[in-house]
Amino acid sequence: MSDRAPSTKPTPTFWADGSENPGSQYYRALVDAVDGGVFQLDAANRLVAVDDALLELTGHDRDAVLDEPVSVLLETDAVPRLERRVRARTDDRAPESENETAGADADRRRNAGTGADGKSVATLELDLRTVDGASVPCEVRLNVFRVDEGDSDSQSESERRDGNANETGRRRRAVIGIVRERDEPGEESDGVEYRHDDAQEHAATTPVLADADPGSLAPVLDEADVGIFVLDADRRVAWANETIERYFGLERAAVLGRDKHRVIEESIQHRTADPEGFRDTVLSTYDDGTDRERFECRVTAGDERDERWLEHRSRPIESGPYAGGRIECYYDVTDRHRRIDQLRRLNAAVRDWLEADSNEEAAERACRSLRETLGLEINGVFTYDSERDALRPVRQSEPAATLFEEPPTFERGEGIAWRAFESGEPELSGDVRSDPDVYNPETPIRSELVLPVGDYGVVIAGSRRPDAFDEGTLSIAEIAASSLETAFDRIETERRLQRRKHDLETELSEILGRVSDGFYALDEEWRFTHVNERAEELLGYPREELVGEVVWDVFPGGTRSELIDRYHEAMETQRSISWERYSGSLEIWMEIQIYPSETGLSVYFRDITERRERQRKLEEREQRYRTLAENFPNGVVTLYDEDLRYTLVDGKGFEDLPQSATDLEGRRPSDVFPTPVGAELEELFERSFDGERLVRKIEYEGQVWRVQAATITDEDGDVLSGMAIAQDVTERKEYERRLEASNERLEQFAYAASHDLQEPLRMVTSYLQLLERRYADDLDDDAAEFIDYAVDGAERMREMIDGLLEYSRIETQGEPLEPVDLNGVLADVRQDLELRIEESDAEIVAESLPRVRGDAGQLRQVFQNLLSNAIEYSGEGAPTIEISASREGTMWEISVADEGIGIDPEQTDRVFEVFQRLHSREEHAGTGIGLTLCKRIVERHDGEIRIDSTPGEGTTVSVTLPVVAGDSQEAESGSKCETETE
Repeated sequence: MSDRAPSTKPTPTFWADGSENPGSQYYRALVDAVDGGVFQLDAANRLVAVDDALLELTGHDRDAVLDEPVSVLLETDAVPRLERRVRARTDDRAPESENETAGADADRRRNAGTGADGKSVATLELDLRTVDGASVPCEVRLNVFRVDEGDSDSQSESERRDGNANETGRRRRAVIGIVRERDEPGEESDGVEYRHDDAQEHAATTPVLADADPGSLAPVLDEADVGIFVLDADRRVAWANETIERYFGLERAAVLGRDKHRVIEESIQHRTADPEGFRDTVLSTYDDGTDRERFECRVTAGDERDERWLEHRSRPIESGPYAGGRIECYYDVTDRHRRIDQLRRLNAAVRDWLEADSNEEAAERACRSLRETLGLEINGVFTYDSERDALRPVRQSEPAATLFEEPPTFERGEGIAWRAFESGEPELSGDVRSDPDVYNPETPIRSELVLPVGDYGVVIAGSRRPDAFDEGTLSIAEIAASSLETAFDRIETERRLQRRKHDLETELSEILGRVSDGFYALDEEWRFTHVNERAEELLGYPREELVGEVVWDVFPGGTRSELIDRYHEAMETQRSISWERYSGSLEIWMEIQIYPSETGLSVYFRDITERRERQRKLEEREQRYRTLAENFPNGVVTLYDEDLRYTLVDGKGFEDLPQSATDLEGRRPSDVFPTPVGAELEELFERSFDGERLVRKIEYEGQVWRVQAATITDEDGDVLSGMAIAQDVTERKEYERRLEASNERLEQFAYAASHDLQEPLRMVTSYLQLLERRYADDLDDDAAEFIDYAVDGAERMREMIDGLLEYSRIETQGEPLEPVDLNGVLADVRQDLELRIEESDAEIVAESLPRVRGDAGQLRQVFQNLLSNAIEYSGEGAPTIEISASREGTMWEISVADEGIGIDPEQTDRVFEVFQRLHSREEHAGTGIGLTLCKRIVERHDGEIRIDSTPGEGTTVSVTLPVVAGDSQEAESGSKCETETE
């Protein structure tokens, strides 16, 4: 495989390109043959070598990842797990005591993934991150070892850069990792599991193997902890590594050069759990030339070998001196099978936990299962005590009880236990004594697992040996802790349900006693079994005199009414019945509801006399409205309910409509009228129930109708219904149209007249200024002053004419009304008046302003005039101006308030007249038309403008502008309509 460009100095990568060493060529070929990706890390955990398979799996480019931290290939949460495992495997720890036996060493190696020769091997389940950010679940086998370096020049570039240089002759740490995509765990068997590998071939074929003896790199190959057979074209064993010896209990010298068929039959198959299956599966690949082979087998325990599960992967060698042969790799997957077995047993144990009746019982069962199923001999469950604010011991395993006479209680902030409980994250410590949060530095425990159990507490597992737990143990222990949380949840839920059931029963009894309705229960013999207080009041008998008595004996009149028939009907049909009746003996109207059961009747009844009276009054009122509607001239009167359905319709206006009154009753406007009209009417009706009183003009069938909508309320203010009155205002509309046309002609005339007056004024001003310049020396002071007066008067006249022109253009040159954000308008005005604001040191405080329906340019003119006046008439102090907004029905009211000199309330109407001024020009400049323009603009927006003022205290100018409808029917239908506020 290809890798980095060769350096001028050797690097500690074992398959660097450019090397002519035959052993290196052989190793590169072997790496290509290994089914999975391969990488190497230096002492700084930087990538110094990556094979093609791993690059293909992640999509990364080799140059982009080499010399980068390993985190470039891993998901964020996987990085600390890998680094923690590398550190743990790097530490060369001494045995705990001289009493540790060889058997204990072997057991620890099996649990930690360490070979018999002491090599540090670990298997992790991590997620790789591809170049496009996707996650790939993988199994990573880490092999941590030390490399002899002759001098510092042999170190990697990253190590020299990071200051990790070693002295000559020192041993440096290196890591080789083998990456395989993680499979879903299958069912375990005692023999051979065959799985065909459909994965695609590597992009490059197997390189040519060197003629040199591969044994020169045997120690390096063994670091991969993968057993390897290399077969030549005649299926003879050309080479095998030490790992094969350890896995199968073989001696390499006894198999090298021998036919692999005989090696299997004579030396290997009987060491597996299914000899015939193993033999047939392997030999079939030799006979039919299978391209790739993958299966699992179980090796039995024996002399010089441990029981273990192996995954066999093989493929043909296509070129080189061993072309036509095969390479066979055996991976130790014992941990995977052990975890599958543990998960199966844990699953059965969890079902037992879920049957516990208390947290203490569930904890006791969990402690037993953690010991028997997961091999966590020393363990305990600690639950949170809210009263003490501490984690107190609930149950512990027998070895834990023997080791600790009195297990600790962890107060807030104490120990690794509290740290895990508070963070909700598990804690794995290889040497608990070195942890800064250790509860007892003298503890006999060396390794510790702390697993949060939700908000309930923690599970703690410990060992007297350091590094006794790995990531695999942690992951399956997390499952156990999560399952214990589920058991606690179930117990807590059942307790809560029991408490709730008891509370509901108590509450039901109390409710039946104080329910506002009268309630009594009868058994199958019509005897009272329960009577509440309200029933006592309505029936006129105390409970003691009713319970146990037959209802017909107490109220014999019931046998002569429909009451007895209804009761019998309910019992016979077992169906509930409700009706209203007047009780002559009690002199009230009652609503009665009866619910039958096999053991009797439950009877609810209430006094509805007031409701019946309200209903009677409503019927009388409706009759009055109907009389009004029938005689309403030139229009229509309607009542409608909250569903917008007509309940009453009448009027003389139906003589001019294609619909009749009966066409409308019981239907919605959209069911009767075309879409634009029906939709507008429904919007009008719906808004009336929000408390708005609206008037809308609608064109329909060539006529213009003025529709008013409001609600009808009773004496208490409760809404009874909506009412709409529609009047034919076609003639009035035509009159308004002619009036508008006349006004438009007047505006055009005013515009033309104002425009024509401009020229004579400009001539007068120009000639007066010419006289002043040409005859300045001949004019005395009075003459010059007179000319100034004349020029000033002409200028004022021009300003007045400009104001008239602007006034006449409000309607003719205004933009269409559309949604306008007043915050933006105010920002523009403040920028226009920036110089005046700074000069006057004015302070303007504005609330967040709404959107309105208007002409942005004209509204900008209104606000500029109002702010200018507030600054101009501020008095001696710096102006303080407040701008606020409030909604009134369909209009927004915008107020501009100052603390200036104020206006006499009797003069507030006058300021809106053309050229009317309250102050001399010497006191305050201006033409007297500004507020007149504001009023005209506001009226164009169907709004109003008013002034509230107190002399010497300030003035507030308020304008109303239309709300932007969220769903404007006008915009959708295109029908003509106008909205007014009543």
